[in-house]
Amino acid sequence: MAANKITVELLQDIAHIGRKWAIIEISAPQARNSLIPKWMAREITPDRLAKIEVDKKRAQDQARQRLEQAFEIQKLLDWQELEFSLRGKWTKVFGWLDEHTIGTRILEKFEIKFEKKDIKLPNTTHIKTAGRHMVYLHITRDTLAKVFIEVKIVD
Repeated sequence: MAANKITVELLQDIAHIGRKWAIIEISAPQARNSLIPKWMAREITPDRLAKIEVDKKRAQDQARQRLEQAFEIQKLLDWQELEFSLRGKWTKVFGWLDEHTIGTRILEKFEIKFEKKDIKLPNTTHIKTAGRHMVYLHITRDTLAKVFIEVKIVD
């Protein structure tokens, strides 16, 4: 004799059952006696199921929109050149050029804000020499823009 099954949404990760927010079918006694009273799961009603579907569709639309915006930003920034005039002697810069300074210049010039972690410098170190350097800007996980940094020495 098989136990009745009900559909529940998990409110936390539960070993051997499922991950948080998963919608699963589970035996009614286990759900009603163990999971629901301990706030580990809640029963799915038709209204709740419809709301979950609407939320999922909205999240997909937002993700698609973010990706389209990312491609537009990539087209705008790819192969652009930023110039910095820094104090130094010969090809050595007094101090260095870091992610924060580059991010500030991009915000001023293109009105696009980048976090420090999204700006990847050559050799993962600060720029300490004059010349042309390629910097990678991570827009999303899948989109990347390449920007040239021209460092000039002034006395």
